[in-house]
Amino acid sequence: MLKHMLKAFCGLLLLLAAALPDEASATPPDSLDTNGKQSQWEFSTGAYYYALPADNDILIGVFRQDLGNLHLEARYNYEGRNTASVFGGWTLSAGESFTIALTPMAGVAFGRTAGVVPALEMSLGYGMFDFYGEGEYLIDVNDRSGNFFYSWLELGITPKDFFRGGLAAQRTRVFESPLDVDRGLFAQFNALPISVSVYAFNLFTESWFMVMAVQVAW
Repeated sequence: MLKHMLKAFCGLLLLLAAALPDEASATPPDSLDTNGKQSQWEFSTGAYYYALPADNDILIGVFRQDLGNLHLEARYNYEGRNTASVFGGWTLSAGESFTIALTPMAGVAFGRTAGVVPALEMSLGYGMFDFYGEGEYLIDVNDRSGNFFYSWLELGITPKDFFRGGLAAQRTRVFESPLDVDRGLFAQFNALPISVSVYAFNLFTESWFMVMAVQVAW
């Protein structure tokens, strides 16, 4: 049943895209700057509320800063509960009709979980379609069994500037999930500088949960 729902959802998005005549930017959440000449800081912050029927709810915070190609990031509760992390990286980007941006980063996590964290963020865009992914490998400095690969993936379509929707997947250890990879759907509504997103993971299973997200950029 879930496969049929996914096909129906994708078909609905494509029909909506065909029905709307205006072109829309498909740039993923991390805007692509191919010139690298930005001279002012740009900031964004996001709050992600996990509503977990089988566990305690959790709030994850992410704060980003960009100056040209320089990218700085801080997270809380991402690698684990009561754990903070900080990252520094450099964005490499190119393209006009087809855009690509890669941001390799190095970070450290501290708090309940402590470790060294190499990471990568990636954005691809073509027309109204985009792919966004972020992944990292936590090297636990206290316990090798705590090493873990985290990832967040989105395959989206933006038929209008105010709406983006698609498929999402994540792999995390911040809460107990019987599935190695959680899969679901998302809808994002944009009214710059604010965007609001709703994610529904593991639909029609006992492991379902919801994520509500609010992001602000300035």
